[in-house]
Amino acid sequence: MATCLSIGFSILNAESSSSAVKAGSACAKAGQTSVLSGKKFTCVKIGQKLQWDKGVADKSSKLLYPIALSGPITQAAYDNFVKTYKERRTHIAPNITWNVAPGTDPAFAAEIKSEIEAISDFWNPQRPRSTRMTIWVAMSTNFQWIYDNMMPVLADEPKNSGTLEMKLARSKAEGEGFMGGGDIGVLANGEASLFFNASPRAGFGDSFWTQVMGHEYTHSMQRYILNGNMGPMLCWVREGQANYYGWSLAGRDSQAAFRNFWLQAISRIPTFGNLPDYETKTPSFWADWFLKGEAFSAGECDPWLNYIAGAMAFQYLDGVYGQGAIDQFMTSLKDGWKGICPAPVDDTNHACVSWKISFKNAFGVTPEAAYKPMGQHIYDEIQWAKGKTVSWGVDALKIAPPPSS
Repeated sequence: MATCLSIGFSILNAESSSSAVKAGSACAKAGQTSVLSGKKFTCVKIGQKLQWDKGVADKSSKLLYPIALSGPITQAAYDNFVKTYKERRTHIAPNITWNVAPGTDPAFAAEIKSEIEAISDFWNPQRPRSTRMTIWVAMSTNFQWIYDNMMPVLADEPKNSGTLEMKLARSKAEGEGFMGGGDIGVLANGEASLFFNASPRAGFGDSFWTQVMGHEYTHSMQRYILNGNMGPMLCWVREGQANYYGWSLAGRDSQAAFRNFWLQAISRIPTFGNLPDYETKTPSFWADWFLKGEAFSAGECDPWLNYIAGAMAFQYLDGVYGQGAIDQFMTSLKDGWKGICPAPVDDTNHACVSWKISFKNAFGVTPEAAYKPMGQHIYDEIQWAKGKTVSWGVDALKIAPPPSS
């Protein structure tokens, strides 16, 4: 394996400032309380250390920022995610080898590790956290380091896919304007892999950065349960699920932050979705969009619309049917094609129709029947977002601090 700089991410110390009121940071006296951003924190003693607990909603204080979501489906989806996340959270470190490039901003490195550890807990029932994975981290301006260290150890398929070459070219052309991550396939030894390239232009105030870690790990979960073959998933399923859980993970500690992240996402539809008149589209337009998507192969997806419309579809499915039904749907895709199609995908890279059977078994309705309410949900979300204030960057961070659990 190419030489990498591996560190244990002990690069930030949450107890470095006793004045900072944040879950896990040092405090002075047991029983002391403090209210910040609508949450009441209590100083507790853990072992020999005094530190702030995770905090609870402070109902006696005036809410500083709006938290209302669009309606009962969206609220139920958010509540379902937070509930499931808390039930599955263990703080047990996943089996990951971390390779961090020299010169990487320690704050970004620590942030990436924290988010990956959180999402690995959430997906532990589907992809055990004990399953080995290697992750490479570098600043976007040093993407050459990711390329040089990943290429020698990748399996032939991801190595020959051209993905890393494309990412490298973008990093050279866009510099700090290029940021994100990727799950491009397994290593030659069969081990899962991810990479993340950070930029000073990114931060927890921008949901397009905060969702990246949850997004890419969700792809690893998909790849794991499908034995490496992502073909059984339509584009809105593959990318929509990754984005839905990426945004939900980023907003897990604060409904106000999640609300703002969701508004950020919707506001970008005309920019990345090439749909400037998206606010005028009817529920039937969106229902028909899902139906038309069945005709496209896995490599013919319009990226952003599948990401955001797919995320809204998973929000609908979670809010109406719950996490258990989603888990059942994804797991059943693995072998659902057997006895129906010769392979999970055909020679034109289209998914076997068995995915529709898996969908109906999990949710109790056919995909065609679900498209109409899913389209209505997307329409409702877009109408709700009209005229709402969207905060970015530093202003977004005022709404809530970065996740702490």
